[in-house]
Amino acid sequence: MKMRKLLPCLMALAAIPAFASASTAVAKKVGPVSHYGTLGSANGKVIGSKTKQPAILRGMSWFWSDATGLPYYSKTVLDWATDNLKIDVIRFALGINYYGTDTKNQLSNGYSYLSAPDGYKVTIDQMIEAAIENDIYIIIDWHSHQANSEVAAAKSFFAEMAQKYGKIPNVIFEIFNEPTGSWSEVANYANQVIPGIRASSENLVIVGNPGWSSQPNAASGLTYSNLAYSLHFYAASHPVSGYGANATQAMNAGKAVFATEYGTVNYDGAGTPNSSATNAWFDFMDQNMISSCNWSLRQVQTTENGNVKNETSAFFDGNVELKSKALLDAAKTSTSGDIVKKYLVGKGRTWADSLVKGKNTGSCAFKSTVVSELAGTAATTLKSGCTYTSSNTNVIDNSGAIKGAGFAVMTGNDGSQSVITVSGVPAQTVPSFQDLTCTYAGTCTSNRAISYSGGTNREWVVTTADAQTLEGSKFTLTSLNPDIVAVKTVTCTSTSCSGSQKGKQVLVYEFKSFGTAKIVATAPAVTGYKAVQDTVTVIYDKGSNKMTNNFKNTLLAIGGVAEKLVPDTTMYHTPVTYTFNGKDSSPYVIKQGNALFAGAQNAIVQITANAPETEVYKEFHMTITVGVGDTTQAVNKGEIQGVNMISTRADLPLRATVTKTQLAVSSDRKGDVEVNVFSVNGQKVMSQTVSENAVLSLASIPHGSYLIVISQGASQLNVKWNKTAE
Repeated sequence: MKMRKLLPCLMALAAIPAFASASTAVAKKVGPVSHYGTLGSANGKVIGSKTKQPAILRGMSWFWSDATGLPYYSKTVLDWATDNLKIDVIRFALGINYYGTDTKNQLSNGYSYLSAPDGYKVTIDQMIEAAIENDIYIIIDWHSHQANSEVAAAKSFFAEMAQKYGKIPNVIFEIFNEPTGSWSEVANYANQVIPGIRASSENLVIVGNPGWSSQPNAASGLTYSNLAYSLHFYAASHPVSGYGANATQAMNAGKAVFATEYGTVNYDGAGTPNSSATNAWFDFMDQNMISSCNWSLRQVQTTENGNVKNETSAFFDGNVELKSKALLDAAKTSTSGDIVKKYLVGKGRTWADSLVKGKNTGSCAFKSTVVSELAGTAATTLKSGCTYTSSNTNVIDNSGAIKGAGFAVMTGNDGSQSVITVSGVPAQTVPSFQDLTCTYAGTCTSNRAISYSGGTNREWVVTTADAQTLEGSKFTLTSLNPDIVAVKTVTCTSTSCSGSQKGKQVLVYEFKSFGTAKIVATAPAVTGYKAVQDTVTVIYDKGSNKMTNNFKNTLLAIGGVAEKLVPDTTMYHTPVTYTFNGKDSSPYVIKQGNALFAGAQNAIVQITANAPETEVYKEFHMTITVGVGDTTQAVNKGEIQGVNMISTRADLPLRATVTKTQLAVSSDRKGDVEVNVFSVNGQKVMSQTVSENAVLSLASIPHGSYLIVISQGASQLNVKWNKTAE
């Protein structure tokens, strides 16, 4: 059989519970969010909306969401860290595109947000869900050093995140990890991104600042409410006497400071941890109520392309990815981890007591208690001779019988209140068990882009046949719809099999007919973990047809020709018919074979390719715009659908089309595109950064004549545009 190798990041992921969502999550224990509420800022401090007092959080920053860091982005790891490290906050370090300040060191395809945005949005949702259940805060961090060149993507991302999660008190937005330019550049970026957040949310926004976020005192001019400014330091390189003064100056000026990233080692994440310098920083942050996240939750040693790499700032020692509770329980902390763990655990708070502070006195009161879900009852915790009313009978009923994981406030007949937390039995993890959508065209997408072969048997590899849950229990997969998707065991012999699969028996989904199938995973319980009984949805759909890359927006000289522009079939050999401005033919262009010949008049022609639905491909329609000669003088402006300009140059990768007030920009190259619009007197009326394929609204620009300058790197395209009243 033929099978294409799965991306390694997919194999690193924990199972994705079916239908899990942050939108339906509830707290299962009492944490800092129940105490402080939604965070804001005032008078140089981060403030809790419930307490109206300065809040201090201590936690961990996860590592870049790349091949090294991604295995730790799971509910299992977050649960463990909350229970064992007493963390109040985590930082989701979303890797955007590049590691550094240039384009030489790029995140691998499928691991960067820009290459797999839909998958990362699933992961973000899962981590927010886990944070809600643990009642801790989560920082959504645009983890980039060059966000100034990612403005369009950042604006869209944070606007969407705020709309989805902006009313959830757990969520904090960090819009720029570590700027390297001036404050004016950061402020310009912030003024483009923050309004999209504020349209939906008043949650705390953390803003980066110059010097890799070491100068919060440089910030000025941002007038939004509930802002904090990041402080990043590495204790072995940055003594508190220097960088601490920057924080003090900022706070004295009324700017809240949040240390979203600190390390015990050198600024490059390497070197020997400096415990005395780190402890001095701990004292400084505690005294000034500065919240903090340590860099970073991962293991010290990794192997990349055969090269062993060590990062001494890592929390865990060794070279093992710690993806399960059992591995985490057995893991040894690094030297840096020892320092940080002592601080986190030593400063850990019993949040359940604070929930009923002032009400937990009386003969029926008892100290906040944690019991296991397996205990069956918490009656022995209740005081004899008292009766209680539970605030959550889905967790504990009035008699103390345990119904499920979570917490309940038990109000005694004397009016006193006490908290019982029921710790859930952790679930097991089935490798690569996730909702999946696949098409005949050869792609499967779910959390990360993956693919399967287009051979006789269309299959997708789940895992090796002898695999167990990460907790050590043998699992079974069963299809409830085997006529659509069957579960099979086959030998992996293709050269595209991964190293761990080569020559071994593997479990695969075999796609047999179009439709939706339910796949059930079962596994017996093992010590400390629940039995598995989970279901995912696997969809097999017809493929989406495609045209070749030759079918694209084009500008032709009068009498010119575009070879291969209008092929007779799609890329998948389905016959194509064309319409020209909605008609079967056009007096301005002529199709001869696969070539398009321009006529003798200035014109604009919208050409639509149409392919019928087939047994295996969906119905297909795609429209391009072809300009002939000077399109601003087109003789047929009245017959087209609002297109008044198309421009391209043969020596440039850039293309641009204006349809009514929508500017469509496309490029053959990857990377951000700068769009600047100038009036006839040279005044800049719009400036925006967009992706290499984007649509930008020009509706806010007044009627008149303009020059649109579109640039990408050294390439620049200048086009004239006249905006007239409709």
